[in-house]
Amino acid sequence: MASADSGHNYAADIADLLGSLTDNGRSLRSFVNHPQELGICILTAGLLANSKLSLRPEDAIKSSFEIYASIQGHVSNYQNMKFASTVNDVFAPHSEWGQRPPETDQD
Repeated sequence: MASADSGHNYAADIADLLGSLTDNGRSLRSFVNHPQELGICILTAGLLANSKLSLRPEDAIKSSFEIYASIQGHVSNYQNMKFASTVNDVFAPHSEWGQRPPETDQD
């Protein structure tokens, strides 16, 4: 195949193909404004590209919503735990006082 078309530039064909898919380098984020929609689009594309799953598009979309909700649940739990540990650190004894910081009125 390559010997018959030795003068053909396949790299240029691939670049043109990728350029047309991405609107010549335009970010996917500029096409999709909402982060949830972007996440679900990426998950759906990944599920549809996985040949081992062989999902129908409707099933891939439903699965993407479930996966996205699960991810957001874990992210929310992580952020809540991180916030709680930060708040607990505020009320922990400090070394310069040897106990909790003094409370002042009218703060």
